[in-house]
Amino acid sequence: MTFDDDFLRLPTAILASLGFAGKQDVFCRALDIDWPPPERLNIAGVALVRISISEITDEQRAGMTHVCRGAEYHQEQIGGEKNEQQTH
Repeated sequence: MTFDDDFLRLPTAILASLGFAGKQDVFCRALDIDWPPPERLNIAGVALVRISISEITDEQRAGMTHVCRGAEYHQEQIGGEKNEQQTH
């Protein structure tokens, strides 16, 4: 289930190319991405890999009013270099 304030933290250059200049985060719904977001995304022709994601479940989040869930992405490295996934 995707809540209105579930967000993605993307590289600022990607956000700027999408019309979100000066932003660090964008709501999942603004990009039509459901929660939980996929491990890999391709946005504006750039391959991104998720490096961290909130562990809060839909049920837990439904009972909270001052909490947002987020996932952070970095540009995927060329040449098979992997980024380690973290959870919060």
